[in-house]
Amino acid sequence: MVAFKMSWTAPEFARRDRDVSWYWISIMVAAAMVAFAVWQRDFLFGLFVVVAEMLAIVWASRTPRMIAFSLSERELLVGERKHYAMSEFDSFSVEDSDDIFTEIIFNPKGKLRTPVLLLIPTADIAALRKNFATILREVEYQPSFIDSLEKIIGF
Repeated sequence: MVAFKMSWTAPEFARRDRDVSWYWISIMVAAAMVAFAVWQRDFLFGLFVVVAEMLAIVWASRTPRMIAFSLSERELLVGERKHYAMSEFDSFSVEDSDDIFTEIIFNPKGKLRTPVLLLIPTADIAALRKNFATILREVEYQPSFIDSLEKIIGF
C-alpha cells in the first residue's frame, strides 16, 4: 500500500529568456573559435564548433514541453517512459527558488550515475519535504562547476 503519492505537470526544463544579444555574443564566440581553428589548421575542430553553434542556437530557442510527473514512496515516474525506483536514490536536494517551479535533484547511489533533475511546483515543496523525510535524506544543494557555468551563460 502506497501511503504517499504526488502528481504534477511541469516543463521539461527551466526556460531562460534570451534576447538578441545572447545569440550575437554566441555567434561571435563561435566565429572566434573557428578563426582560431583555421589559424591552427585544425579543420575538424572548426567543423565541430560550427555544428555545436548551430545546435546551441536551435536548442536555445526551443520551447520546453510539459511532462507529467508522479512521485510516491516507492517510485518516480517521468512521463510515460521513464521509471525510477526510490531504492536507486541516495538523497535528494532542493534548489530553493522564488519562481513558479523549483528544481529538485535526486542523487543516485552509484558514483558514475547522473542525478535526476526535474521541476516541481514551488507550492508543493513543503509537502515533498514533509513526506520524504523518512524515505530519502535531504542534502544541501551543491551545484557543480558545469551547473554554475550553465547558469552564467544562460543556457
